[in-house]
Amino acid sequence: MLRQITIQVRTENKLQDVAKANGVKLSVVDCKPFNRTGMSLLLELKGNPKSVRSAVAEIRKAEGVRQAVEGEMEGDSVPLLVVLSRPAICRASNDAAIVCLECPLNSESQPASWKLIVRKTSDFRQVLSSLEKEGVEAKIEDVAPLERKATLTDRQKEIMSTAVAKGYFEFPRRISLTGLSEMVGVKPSTLSEILRSAERRIMSNALNVPLQEE
Repeated sequence: MLRQITIQVRTENKLQDVAKANGVKLSVVDCKPFNRTGMSLLLELKGNPKSVRSAVAEIRKAEGVRQAVEGEMEGDSVPLLVVLSRPAICRASNDAAIVCLECPLNSESQPASWKLIVRKTSDFRQVLSSLEKEGVEAKIEDVAPLERKATLTDRQKEIMSTAVAKGYFEFPRRISLTGLSEMVGVKPSTLSEILRSAERRIMSNALNVPLQEE
């Protein structure tokens, strides 16, 4: 059976440091490998416009940030697409067959909670070994079977159907999270959580695979 594992990790989080210093709320809406050494993150920054602009300017200058493209501000939030050198957490999990349920980069405090789905014990061991090599303090908090979830709601089915039809799950993607959010009328941060939740339910109901000991 697939297992859901929660790890407490203590690691550098420059993005949250910048957000906190400027009184801004920062959320990682989506992530994707950019190349062998880079990671692209879709962020959402919320706060008063002046503070958000200041945070965006600091993120652009932050060590490891290669590109930062700002979207249009809506109300008190703005999307920011950032390409940066892969954080230690992402490097540690790069070659392991895991699915992230909760990104530790979203945590405003340390240690941060990292929830993931693992099929093979060897993959989990690999992640722990890689975290140690990266200098990331890690503590296993919980290991449990992945519970079966209820079926998808009508709204989730509608959104998932649109996402599949428009090529959101293809590689490379034929539509961005922002583009899909505009199409279904849901904010990127909310849409990301809907998609993640729907994917977890589908995996729970369809991928009941025993954990392989290696």
